[in-house]
Amino acid sequence: MSLRGLLLTYAGLLLLLGANVLLALLLPAWSRWVLLGAAGQVALVIIGFMQLGTHSALVRFFALGAGFWLLLIFSLTLADLLTR
Repeated sequence: MSLRGLLLTYAGLLLLLGANVLLALLLPAWSRWVLLGAAGQVALVIIGFMQLGTHSALVRFFALGAGFWLLLIFSLTLADLLTR
């Protein structure tokens, strides 16, 4: 990937981070929008830095599997914290 593409991805991540921080500090009732911004950051990392669109189907399958296991681990941790 070119340096310009990497810098644009990095700038997009910083922009979303700043928007998330401002939204969380100024309007805490809108926390759902912060999660949407975090999902946007994940999408930027996957598309911009990992470049999963250019890899084979097997690499994308294992990346999807890793994402599934991370989601499972975090949801089980959250369920444990919320039930105590």
